[in-house]
Amino acid sequence: MDLTFKTKEGRFNYRVAGVMIHENKLLIMKDYRAPYYYLPGGRVNLHETSTCAILREIKEELQVEGKVNRLLWIHENFFYEQILNEPFHEICFYYLIDLPKEFLESSPNHFVMEEHKDRYLSFDWIPLSRLDQVIIYPEFLKEAIYQLPEIPKHIMTYDKKS
Repeated sequence: MDLTFKTKEGRFNYRVAGVMIHENKLLIMKDYRAPYYYLPGGRVNLHETSTCAILREIKEELQVEGKVNRLLWIHENFFYEQILNEPFHEICFYYLIDLPKEFLESSPNHFVMEEHKDRYLSFDWIPLSRLDQVIIYPEFLKEAIYQLPEIPKHIMTYDKKS
């Protein structure tokens, strides 16, 4: 059971995301319905640790075994989600993820994976120098990605619309 629920005031979401960098490129993704990018990951299940959740999500989305390097950020995010048209209160754990050498060497700059029947996810290895040219959420990534913390950092973001 995903740790997400909806109330009259909006939706709560507990998710994990993977930061995967190779040759100064960041792996980002987008849902076919979304006008924006985000980092690979997904919701944490009830009774599942965040580290198990990110490894499961990487396996589901990329069909590859990742390895957790370290926790980078814990992000409390209050925002208005454009597709679902509702306010969100989201807690996300961002992990630096190591991917197998074979995957990194064979992965094209753009690829598409089927998540569920008739639902596709688009992935792009974007040069860090071009990150400011794409719409990516959460926005703190555009600056924070250049100085990955050695110890986890707590970040809070309040979208003006939420």
